[in-house]
Amino acid sequence: MRPIEEIVQTLIINGTLTDQPGLFYGKTGIAVFFFHYARQTGYELFQDYAIELLNEIQEQITVTVSVRYDTGLAGIGTGYEYFLQNNFLEAEGNDIFEDFDARMYRAAMYEPYPDMSLEGGLTGWGRYFIYRLLGCRNKDEKLHEALTCIANKIAQKTVENSIPENEQPDVYRFLYDLTRLPGYAEIYHTVLQQCRKLKCIREPNMQKLFPYMNNLQRLHACQHYFNTDLTYMIEQEWDKWKKPNNNPPLTEIGLLKGWTAEGLL
Repeated sequence: MRPIEEIVQTLIINGTLTDQPGLFYGKTGIAVFFFHYARQTGYELFQDYAIELLNEIQEQITVTVSVRYDTGLAGIGTGYEYFLQNNFLEAEGNDIFEDFDARMYRAAMYEPYPDMSLEGGLTGWGRYFIYRLLGCRNKDEKLHEALTCIANKIAQKTVENSIPENEQPDVYRFLYDLTRLPGYAEIYHTVLQQCRKLKCIREPNMQKLFPYMNNLQRLHACQHYFNTDLTYMIEQEWDKWKKPNNNPPLTEIGLLKGWTAEGLL
């Protein structure tokens, strides 16, 4: 395990240098780390740095920013909602969602989706609306309308069994989380059961299900989505991960496999 001080220093140096505002590889993910680290240590300096990153993100958001989850508005907006739900930001006066919601609504209702992947496709758009509805204070009906539109498209493809194998894990995780949102369980429970019959879900391979995670993250995710007790395996993997010699050099700073991910672990 790399010393947390080394991780903090690396992220402080590189956080404002990256031109990527997104959740997976850029400033939004780094802000997640610094908000948590500030709360853990009690040092407001790190919270101030996270807010500085958010200010830079808002300056970078233009009409040309995509609606992707990994690098675009879907992931950035989910990050902002996460900050609100965890009391890292004050809800009052935060009207950024007016623009986020309008742009994501337009994508969900009227724009063609490239695929069903989490990173750049329909399940990533849907995850934005799921998270917004988990914390949305005014329960805007347009959020439900957009999520229902996305869910129906995914349900149709699931029933038709026409989802490419590499996108099936993202669809399963979307449906799993969707049916835990109040009001959606009864409607989409059958579709979730249909998705569970797919071979890659019925006989899960962790590396294929969670290709962008390390082994420790995969075990946690698998335990969550498949209701399986993997505590012993997680403890074993954690012991291996803590050994410095087992940590390969990091070439990214992002939330998936980079410095940010390691710092949060």
